Amino acid sequence: MEGEMLDGRYRLGEELGRGGHGVVYRATDTTNGAKVAVKVLRKQIKDDPQYAVRLWREAQSLAALWGTSVVRVHGFGTDEEDTVYMVMELLEGESFETHLKDLESFGDRLSSFALLTYLDPIARALHTAHSLGIIHRDVKPANIFLVSAELGTGARLMDFGLAKILGAEALTAAGMIAGSPSYIAPEMWRTEPFDHRADVYSFGAVIFRSLAGRPPFQGNSTVDLFLGATTEPRPKLSPIRPDLSPEVDDWVEKALAIESNNRFPYIPTMWNELIRILMNGRGPSAERIRQTFRLPG
Repeated sequence: MEGEMLDGRYRLGEELGRGGHGVVYRATDTTNGAKVAVKVLRKQIKDDPQYAVRLWREAQSLAALWGTSVVRVHGFGTDEEDTVYMVMELLEGESFETHLKDLESFGDRLSSFALLTYLDPIARALHTAHSLGIIHRDVKPANIFLVSAELGTGARLMDFGLAKILGAEALTAAGMIAGSPSYIAPEMWRTEPFDHRADVYSFGAVIFRSLAGRPPFQGNSTVDLFLGATTEPRPKLSPIRPDLSPEVDDWVEKALAIESNNRFPYIPTMWNELIRILMNGRGPSAERIRQTFRLPG
């Protein structure tokens, strides 16, 4: 579709990425010359009304979270050829996944100060989403974007395509698992009822990956990941990161608890406890945290 005009307004440019449901293009809004990103339902599935509803819900979720660190949505529509699309802000930079892989390729790990700096706005955005009854369901490094310095830095939480809005009709069929295997909460693996604490688990898994250089559980198959998340002892961070306070292992145990009732109840509870623990670490990064971050009360 590169070079085509969408809905008589958006001229599509290069493809920026694609998933199972949609393709994202760089585009120009010809009414004002603004550079935007346009997410278009893939042609193979656009005739299935469920996916149009899912894209509409994603647009609703993003619009409800305007002012937080989620990617900003500018519009939603259907053109004369029944192509369903969503218009978003165009981001320049790199995904958090790419950033972590680059570090890991050199044997490095993300510093505790960098972790808090990058993910603090994401923690706040997730808490706001949960307070509005929106559960992301696919929190992972690839869905966090680090904005380039030229555009002011910062981070954005992206892809609410799997988001569940409490009170809305379910779109995922019974028995189907939504999310990315390395970051899925145990209750979702087991296709049990879930709430915002599924995002608490996933965000905890992202934090573990960021500090450890690997996801909490690894394996050669989906079954291995399922068994790890749902049955195995929680991994420890302190042997990998001696610069962190040993308390971090208790934090991992609670953040990644198999049963949601044993998990941190809310994102801010988990996040503030992590800040406190990282303040007690050793080295320049911990010192910068003590100088920069403050705990409530």
